[in-house]
Amino acid sequence: MRHWVEVTIAVSPETEEAIVNAFWELGSSGVQQSGGGSTGASDRVTGFWPDRPGVDEKLHRVARLWEELHNLGMAEGPCRISTGRVSEDDWSGKWKAQVGPVRVSEGLMVAPPWSEVSRPEAPGSEAPGSEAPGSGPSLPGRPLVVRINPGTGFGTGSHETTQLCLRQLEKRIRPGDRVLDVGSGSGVLSIAAVLLGASRATGIDIDPETLGNARENARLNGVAGRVDLHVGRMDHPAVSGRYRVVVSNISAASLTAMLPGFAAHLHPGGELILSGLLIEEAGPFEAALASGGFSLIERETQGVWWAGVANPATSRTASPATDRTASHDRRN
Repeated sequence: MRHWVEVTIAVSPETEEAIVNAFWELGSSGVQQSGGGSTGASDRVTGFWPDRPGVDEKLHRVARLWEELHNLGMAEGPCRISTGRVSEDDWSGKWKAQVGPVRVSEGLMVAPPWSEVSRPEAPGSEAPGSEAPGSGPSLPGRPLVVRINPGTGFGTGSHETTQLCLRQLEKRIRPGDRVLDVGSGSGVLSIAAVLLGASRATGIDIDPETLGNARENARLNGVAGRVDLHVGRMDHPAVSGRYRVVVSNISAASLTAMLPGFAAHLHPGGELILSGLLIEEAGPFEAALASGGFSLIERETQGVWWAGVANPATSRTASPATDRTASHDRRN
């Protein structure tokens, strides 16, 4: 049986957001905020990582962040971290107790399979044994529900960057689109793209631990026949030709390094949806985006996170990007 490392750190209102963001950036498969009594704030933040080499380095990085916060006068006293080893069953039980539906927009929701959220028949889903594609978004007045079973893949819908990407997909997917999802994790973006009307989505991720869970999620949503998920990079044989939509929710450094690959696989009239970086990282990244031959057409922020949509620079006359600020996620 697979095991997980559970990491809990004591936080204050001043340090909570920084620690939560650090856990997500370090690849935690989920973040739990708890305690605090009647104050409305959490006093503990817990993350979960697969029990494999590299976890100790993540702990050292959290401790170094605490030192930086202490030097800035935001953290008091030593960093109090506790760790434990939990089984797959225990880990799943913890998630079922805390993971609920997330309302991403008026028309889109992400929910675990055990949630009792009413789900209309998604236009992009398949009946068992059927491969017929759908042709549109959610039913009027009822949100499209993407079912995601928490696993090792980042992307349960709770994180701001996932929500930012989902809203852009909801806005931009056209019937029949081919979509490339780089850093697909749980498969949530690939699955949502097809449910929203794309004919096919290809997802790639360098972490083999995510693949089984992502494929399970595709089956759960009835789109396994039109969502291709693989372990690898953009040179994987499954990544072929050009796509009208390319989406990637990974780190700023990785996004910057992959700009030539995005350019090679994006249709001349296509749209590139990117997130995974902090607002403070956006300036240098937007400069790299322009140098890489892209025109930024929209940027959106939520909390401390940035997302952007770009076109190949030759596909349209450059104009100032639209700026949007989103509210925090809404839970039912």
